[in-house]
Amino acid sequence: MKRILPILSILLFAVHLRAADIDATLVNGGEKVYQSLLKQLAAGKENSDETKLQKALLYKLINLSRVKPPQSITIKPPSDEAHYRKAAMAYGNRLLSKASILANLQSLHEKIDGVRNQLLHGSDDNATTPLTLQLQYAFYLKGKRLYEHKLHLYQEAIAKAPKLFSDALKRISFDVNATGQNLQKIEKELRKKREEIQRMEVERERLNLLGRTAAVTRITHELQRLHGEEKRILNKKLLELFIRYSIALKEKRSKKAFDLQRRMMSLVEKTYPASVHTDMAKLFHKMDLLTLGRAETLKGATREEVEAVVKDFWHRANAPLFDINKTPISAFKLFLALLVFVLGFIFGQLYKSGIKRLTKNSTSITPSTQTLLANLGYYIIVIIAFFIMLKVLGINLTSIALVAGALSVGIGFGLQNMVSNFVSGLILMFERSIKIGDYVELDNDLRGHVSDIRMRSTTITTNDNIDVIVPNQDLIQNRVVNWTMNDRIRRFKIPFGVAYGTDVQKVETVILEAVATSGFTDIYEKGHRKTRVIMTGMGDSSVDFELFVWIQGREILFPRRTTSRFLKLIYKALNIHGIEIPFPQRDIHIRSVDGEIPLKVDNAKHGDKSGTNIGN
Repeated sequence: MKRILPILSILLFAVHLRAADIDATLVNGGEKVYQSLLKQLAAGKENSDETKLQKALLYKLINLSRVKPPQSITIKPPSDEAHYRKAAMAYGNRLLSKASILANLQSLHEKIDGVRNQLLHGSDDNATTPLTLQLQYAFYLKGKRLYEHKLHLYQEAIAKAPKLFSDALKRISFDVNATGQNLQKIEKELRKKREEIQRMEVERERLNLLGRTAAVTRITHELQRLHGEEKRILNKKLLELFIRYSIALKEKRSKKAFDLQRRMMSLVEKTYPASVHTDMAKLFHKMDLLTLGRAETLKGATREEVEAVVKDFWHRANAPLFDINKTPISAFKLFLALLVFVLGFIFGQLYKSGIKRLTKNSTSITPSTQTLLANLGYYIIVIIAFFIMLKVLGINLTSIALVAGALSVGIGFGLQNMVSNFVSGLILMFERSIKIGDYVELDNDLRGHVSDIRMRSTTITTNDNIDVIVPNQDLIQNRVVNWTMNDRIRRFKIPFGVAYGTDVQKVETVILEAVATSGFTDIYEKGHRKTRVIMTGMGDSSVDFELFVWIQGREILFPRRTTSRFLKLIYKALNIHGIEIPFPQRDIHIRSVDGEIPLKVDNAKHGDKSGTNIGN
């Protein structure tokens, strides 16, 4: 007692301090420590709320110190079916008690941590003194120790249950018919109780809408009572299922035992805490091993584990990750939506490949029609896949109007070119003014075949095998020369000239004859499309002509090569017929000059070997 008094004096002095260390003597003290401290508080004149709280805590600590927990839980092996039922009910009560203790321990852990932090770092509440905190800490810690002791006892008793039940199955006989009848009665009773609960909930909702608060409160209390009765009926159902499970084990009917086991685990999972579910699973597993053997248990457990893993995976996959417009999006929904969208792209590509393969050797379907069918079908499939993806995610399609509104703002600022190209691509596909395979000319430096038309751009392949990507809106807004829009016939103009003094009619005849006998198979002459030679002017050094010749087929796509071919033909024909091809000539006229201009005349040309200077 003399050793305790200084400690109590220090604690009372610490009332005015803001932080203190945890006092192990007070925490581990017995009834005498708390009685002495209570006497000192009672002797003081202070009677504040803080002092009253300290006295109340000391009374609780004194009562906890007087509690003598049991050292063990006695379990008697059941000798008949009635005792077996009582043992099963006692086992269920222990599981519920264990679950309650675990919940209390969790709460006490949180409270102990909170009080410890206040003791070590000071309390934010100016009215709470270190002594009060020390007493609270001691009260929570002693309660925790008592709960832990009880938990240990329950765990020992729960661990003995599987062998106890398995051994009892060898010597107990059960009334199978009575068990089946009991289960039928319980199911009927449970169904009626649930119907009554549903009626009461509907009635409460109706009264709540009418604003009758008193009646709603009365029905709420009645519903609480009905739910309690429902739980008691569920306990009875669980007991009868356990008896039937025990009978199946006794008769070595493993399949039926595992089916009943699944029913009970499902019922426990929906009704009781998680710890009860875990302990029940351990009980069934050990009873299966002790009664059916390892092989049968392993087979049944494997199936159970697979089902449990699948169920757990399904639960986790459907847990919401985030919300879109108050619509929860789970991992499974996200995966399924992405899968649908990817499959849409894959089916779109397969569709395009199929169209190209089917129309490859077709003479009735042009390349442009093939591209139109392939691209249009592809984008339709992708758009359908997009809407299916939204449906899978559970997003209301009406909410897309908000997105469309935001998108229209974006189009006004930065996406107008993209949308313009997209619309232009649609126009090109449907209007067909430019088709796949057409030879087009955008300017003097860009000519080539149209090799592909997509939603955003068109690919033009030049004669140099260079692919040029042209935005679709350029083909719509600017002038485009389509060499092969309707047919592959084009008139070429081949310019040439002859010397002055040449017979014009002869030139026309010679050139037309040369063209006619050239053997060129691509020359086209039909109707008004005739080969002609036209005089176009009289230049400084030559009389200018142009050969107008119509060409059909692929050669029109190579204008320089075709022009070169006809220039060679013209040059050869003029040489054969002695028609001079002129070159530039200039006459010099001198109007005036100061002094003499010496000119030397070559007289040898006129038969005179001496030179003559003109102007001497």
